[in-house]
Amino acid sequence: MAIYLKIAQQLKNEIHQQYESGDLLPAEQKLASRFQVNRHTVRRAIDELVQDGLIKRFQGLGNQVTQPAIDYSLDNQSCFTYNLSKAGMTLETQVLGCCEETLPYELTQRLMLPNDQKAVMIKTCRSINEQATTLIKHHLFGVTKQVMRGYQSDSLHNFLQEHYQFQATRGKTRLKARMPTFDECQQLQIGRGIPVMEIHSQYYLIESGTLMEYSISVSRSDIFEYSVEP
Repeated sequence: MAIYLKIAQQLKNEIHQQYESGDLLPAEQKLASRFQVNRHTVRRAIDELVQDGLIKRFQGLGNQVTQPAIDYSLDNQSCFTYNLSKAGMTLETQVLGCCEETLPYELTQRLMLPNDQKAVMIKTCRSINEQATTLIKHHLFGVTKQVMRGYQSDSLHNFLQEHYQFQATRGKTRLKARMPTFDECQQLQIGRGIPVMEIHSQYYLIESGTLMEYSISVSRSDIFEYSVEP
């Protein structure tokens, strides 16, 4: 067996036994010294781990141990809680704020709404197994701040159905990858070198077709992968 494959196998064993998701492997120079090989051989071993999905390379950060990506479906019935429950994950929701605000001009233009359109905005942080993964700004229409202050956890759409009899379907969804802000790094407990996925989602009432929610979520890119059903 080639030397780099032996090193890769040794590192795989150590990852399974000693490392947790998010941990960094030692620097390549240290690994080269440990295994008494050159850095090129270490890089080939690291390449094997990347191909196996055990680690990800991040410029300026290093080689980070990953967990299997969570498949997040973007079909018309999906929402955050639904997707995670379907995957058998334990989800926790922390409400960070609830207020009424006038939508930014750019957003009213995108949604073809009046310039003075107001919405109830709820900020949440979603965690999986006590690890913060997603920050969401929910802009809600046709609701009151007084009622929405009663929302504390679990599924927001279930809360809306219970209190307003709202049933919604996903409309247009926009995704973009970008680097996180300082505050997002702090809240999601990630380094500046790990990208995030920003998702803009529109939800419409099934019965009337009117806009119920416009949400902007920011998720760790090392935890989720996204799929779209035809």
